[in-house]
Amino acid sequence: MKYSTIGFNFYVGIEVPIVIREGIYTDNNINDRFRLIYITKGSGIIETAAGSTPYIAPTLCCINEIEIIRIQSSPQKCEVIELFYHPEFLNPSYNYQTIKLKPHMYLDGDPQEAAWLNAFTQRFSNYKGIININASTSFRIEMLLHQIKKELLDQRDWYWPCRTRSLLLEILLVIDRIYVEPITNEAILITEKYKSINEIILYLINNYQEKIQLTQLTEKFNTNRTSLNEYFKEATGHTVMNYLIQLRIQLAMAMLKDTALQVSEIMFRVGFVNISHFIRTFKKITGMTPLEYREIHTWHYK
Repeated sequence: MKYSTIGFNFYVGIEVPIVIREGIYTDNNINDRFRLIYITKGSGIIETAAGSTPYIAPTLCCINEIEIIRIQSSPQKCEVIELFYHPEFLNPSYNYQTIKLKPHMYLDGDPQEAAWLNAFTQRFSNYKGIININASTSFRIEMLLHQIKKELLDQRDWYWPCRTRSLLLEILLVIDRIYVEPITNEAILITEKYKSINEIILYLINNYQEKIQLTQLTEKFNTNRTSLNEYFKEATGHTVMNYLIQLRIQLAMAMLKDTALQVSEIMFRVGFVNISHFIRTFKKITGMTPLEYREIHTWHYK
């Protein structure tokens, strides 16, 4: 299997270092690609150099360029969607050496965005690259993977590499939120006290592109506005809606920097519906308009 997609409608003959495969899992270990394995069906044991981990689908495996993975499933065969990509697809300054450096050593890459790759590069006693996910996160990941597959197959316009990159950024953001918090000492996800807040955070992460209102959340999670905001702020340092806005703007910043998508498309992708509101909110948080931010930070036109 070739682990790049070749342009045929636009950018004819150009290799783009990302590809998707879907079907029954086979042990085809590779190098020179990060590998996201989304297990959609099956249960069994996942073996890597970091150890053995039992799994029940849905499960994510974040495998780096040097890891070998073996998935034993029983009784039914393991069904997967696999995404193979090189970090340079996100940013030309990223390679397997630079993304493992300390943040202050980055020259051209964004340390915060590069940290979204930590799920692939870091291993701990309680994290072996395997992430169990709930139904809503599973639905979100699968939807994004299918959108990437469609972009790579259709190549419908000149923006297909950028749109594919933006979808990958969305996946990495979701993974970062559900991966980082359980393994950090200050993480709210490991405390029983904030269990209800964790559920709200996961809901925001999986639905940030939708219209979300505080009244909707109070009904869904059976609480009142005051208690929800106070409890949420105690746990995260943000009110609910501020947390959602920060999440949306962070993803918009990544898309502005790493893609050439129009601002209006990015706006809709991250959950805004009014361009004036999006620009005001973006400037309030970053100190500049989306176009100003893109002009300073993008690598596309340099």
